[in-house]
Amino acid sequence: MSKPYRAKRPADPARLLAVRVLLQVEEEGAFANLALPRALRAEQQSNPKFDFRDAAFASELVYGTLRWRGYLDQVLAQFSSRPLTELEPVVWQLLRVGAYQLLFMRVPDHAAVAATVDAARELTTDGPVRMVNAILRSITRADDIDQIFAEIPDQDDRLAARYSHPVWMVRSFRRALEARGLPESELVPALAANNSIPKVNLVARPGLIAAQELAQEAEEILQRPTSQGQLSEYAVILDGGDPAALPAVREGRAAVQDEGSQLAALLLAAAPLTGSDRHWLDLCAGPGGKSALLGAVGAERGVDLVANEISAHRARLVEKSVRALANVTVTNLDGRTLPAPSGYRYDRVLIDAPCSGLGSLRRRPESRWRHQPEELAELVPLQRGLLQRGWELTRTGGVIAWVTCTPQVEETLEIVSWALEQGQVETIDTAATARILTPIELEPGPNQTLQLWPHRHGTDAMFVALLRKK
Repeated sequence: MSKPYRAKRPADPARLLAVRVLLQVEEEGAFANLALPRALRAEQQSNPKFDFRDAAFASELVYGTLRWRGYLDQVLAQFSSRPLTELEPVVWQLLRVGAYQLLFMRVPDHAAVAATVDAARELTTDGPVRMVNAILRSITRADDIDQIFAEIPDQDDRLAARYSHPVWMVRSFRRALEARGLPESELVPALAANNSIPKVNLVARPGLIAAQELAQEAEEILQRPTSQGQLSEYAVILDGGDPAALPAVREGRAAVQDEGSQLAALLLAAAPLTGSDRHWLDLCAGPGGKSALLGAVGAERGVDLVANEISAHRARLVEKSVRALANVTVTNLDGRTLPAPSGYRYDRVLIDAPCSGLGSLRRRPESRWRHQPEELAELVPLQRGLLQRGWELTRTGGVIAWVTCTPQVEETLEIVSWALEQGQVETIDTAATARILTPIELEPGPNQTLQLWPHRHGTDAMFVALLRKK
């Protein structure tokens, strides 16, 4: 039996932390955006020498390895004498972390190999340590890594490996682009954008703080420049720094929220409407970002908002998000059977439906490896049930916003087509409504819908369809 291989020098804590977090994500189903900050806090408390540079390095290793997992595995498989699936999980993660440094970071080859081997000595035994060392050194001697991908015969398999997506997602994105009349040439930019590092977007909740005031606070406290959003008048774009350090964020007057998500909520509020406009509903409100923005906009217009969420945990997150807004009531019920209010129906209803989440792969890189195409068999009936209950709760002439954070045709255009076939709703020109809110020209999609794209708009891939109850 192998004995632990004794390290000749202490292993780098940032690399050790990254491997351990990746194991939590891969083996335990943890979410990187929760597991990583928790691990960083624990390390900083136990190791005073672990500074912000170490934290940034560990974060880059975790998120970069998750984004490029498919690419890294394709390369590693060329240099491993054993199938990667037969390796111990810790060895596989060590190899990925080492390969990521060699292929994507400006770490000198000798330092990347030596430091990863040191981490291996602390985490595994002598046999795997030698394997990690040999494979990583082989990568440093490789003449042409790109040739590994060029030799993959099938185009979809090649794109999947090169841009680190499951094959079925490559096909789904191609179909989504085609359905909007976009050329095949946009597929590679769309896939590449999913591997980009998104900037942090803040929302200044109207009536609580102005965007200009939020930008000034961020620049003073974070000592980093900000820029104005293009799609939302309330958006402030950060150029680095921790938004949790801002009093406005801690107090609920502002929050982190993608600009596309902001626009989705604002489109509902801006859609043309005649008659009553006092009662709004967010049918699937968790974790509360859109509810808080709608509530803030609505408060200035005398609106009461009901924010409903089926999950008790997420309902508590909604309560936290809207804590500064007296006009928002949070409920914890199944949206498909939400009771109608007594004496009226809602004037505006947001249905930000549970979905595959393929539009936020930049922010949740591990999610691409967890989703399966078979999930649509459960998602689509759920989505239809929510949309049907949404229009049942909406008054005649009222507005419904169908929103998903995915471009998948089954969850977007096909859901809208199904709704129109039921004869209870008609479409509103969503792109025309967007022109009220932003000077950026947004192209309308089929049935007057709107699809945002990371590679085109710099946002998550939000889909919005405005519908009017007949």
